[in-house]
Amino acid sequence: MNCSEVQERLSAYFDGELADEEQTAVAAHLEGCSACGEELAVFGKLSEMSASLADPQAPTHLWNDLEAKLDNDEDHNPMPSVAVAPPSRSQRFPPRLFAIAATVLVAVGLGVAGYKIWFSPDEHDHLAINFEHYLEEFDKDPEKAQRILLAKYDGRPTTVQEAAAKLQYEPVIAKGLPSGCSLKDVYLLDMPCCTCAQAVCRCDDGQHIAVFEHDLDQPVWFGDRPSIDCLCDGKPTNIVQIDDRLAATWKQGNRYITVIGARDLEDVTRFVAHLSGPKPNG
Repeated sequence: MNCSEVQERLSAYFDGELADEEQTAVAAHLEGCSACGEELAVFGKLSEMSASLADPQAPTHLWNDLEAKLDNDEDHNPMPSVAVAPPSRSQRFPPRLFAIAATVLVAVGLGVAGYKIWFSPDEHDHLAINFEHYLEEFDKDPEKAQRILLAKYDGRPTTVQEAAAKLQYEPVIAKGLPSGCSLKDVYLLDMPCCTCAQAVCRCDDGQHIAVFEHDLDQPVWFGDRPSIDCLCDGKPTNIVQIDDRLAATWKQGNRYITVIGARDLEDVTRFVAHLSGPKPNG
């Protein structure tokens, strides 16, 4: 098996769902391929993260709200007359049992949603895995991290002008970059949400920062990493901690801008202010 064939089967391999022959073939490939081994390790990390989710609690007002809804439905849609007396409220749904049932339903709902986000075999699941791999590599080896995205999303180098022609709008990086940073590369990536413009910037101190412009907010990129919402240069901005670096996402017009690799909030604010402001003259 080659890497592409193995990576298509990694989720099923991790869950032990492959036929014996395929399971053995994938295992043999993994013994000699560190890249696919790293991909498999991400499944393990995502599994650990999902296992650590706390059990949700049913809201205290849920029973009262449901009782009111049941009473309202009975007023508008009375039950046909029968010889047996209708059950009392407490007979219909004992509050304690209903609270337990509601908690179970909420937990199951979140569990199914979590499974779909992390493990169901669709593009967004692969997006979570691929970005986990990308973020792990970004601070250590930006070039290797970039190769991950280019391989997964048909990334191709371009220019700001060519990107504008392809996307039918001018990317924010056309405004230039904050002082001390220069544009290194521009790419177009075919992401599940859209064709995404990405700029890779290099700062005077050697720091690398990636700037993405995309149609939809993408919290799936960052998994369950710690995050806060705040104002940066007056813009509502979501900040995510990635080891000793930060990522920031804010809405700009009809699209979202995500910056990855900032050192601190001051760094984030510089990029927000520059990319959100008017295009400099000249």
